Amino acid sequence: MRDLFQQKSFLQSIFNAIPILTFVLDKDVKVRAVNQAAKKFLNYKEEFNSFKSCGETLGCRHAADHPLGCGYGQLCRECIVRKAALAARKGKVTQRLRGRLELQPNKDLSVLVSASCFYYKNDLFSVVMIEDISLIVELKGLIPICASCKRIRDDQGYWNRVEKFIEEHTGAEFTHDICPECIKKLYSEEIKVNDN
Repeated sequence: MRDLFQQKSFLQSIFNAIPILTFVLDKDVKVRAVNQAAKKFLNYKEEFNSFKSCGETLGCRHAADHPLGCGYGQLCRECIVRKAALAARKGKVTQRLRGRLELQPNKDLSVLVSASCFYYKNDLFSVVMIEDISLIVELKGLIPICASCKRIRDDQGYWNRVEKFIEEHTGAEFTHDICPECIKKLYSEEIKVNDN
C-alpha cells in the first residue's frame, strides 16, 4: 500500500475524488492546481494550467477593484479564502472559516473555507477547500424562545423577533404572507361581507 501512495496517478485520483472545490495555492495566493469539483464549478473543459490569483480564478466580483489586481483591493482584506489561506500559512495549522463569496455575475455563496499548509521541495503551499453551505442551516443547541410572544433571547440577553434571529444566524431572508387559517381568523368579518 505504501508504494501506491507514492504513485503520482494515485494521489491525483485522490485529489480529484474530493467532492468539494479544492485548490492548491502558492505563497502569492496564486492557484497552482484545482480538483475535478473545482473544474466543474469553474466550467473548465480542458486541463487547468493557469496561475491566476484565487479571486480571478473563482470569478470574484472584487478581483479587479485595484489596478494591481486581486489581493490589493480594499475588500480583499475581508476575503474569506485569502484570510483562511494566509492564517494557515502564518500559524501552520488548519484554518476553518465561515463567510461569503461574491462571485460574477451576482452570485453570492455562503461558504465554509478550510485551509492547511504543506511543504513541497522547500516551498510552502496551501490546500484550500471551499464548501458551499448556502442551503445548510447551522442552528443547533437550545434556543431560548418566549412561550407567549415567540421572541428569541440572544447571547446578550436581548429578545429579538424570530425573523431577525434567524437572519443573523443563517443568512436566510424572510418574506411575509398570511396562511389561510390566519386569514379566516383576522379577516372573517370582511370575508362574510364580501360573500353576501
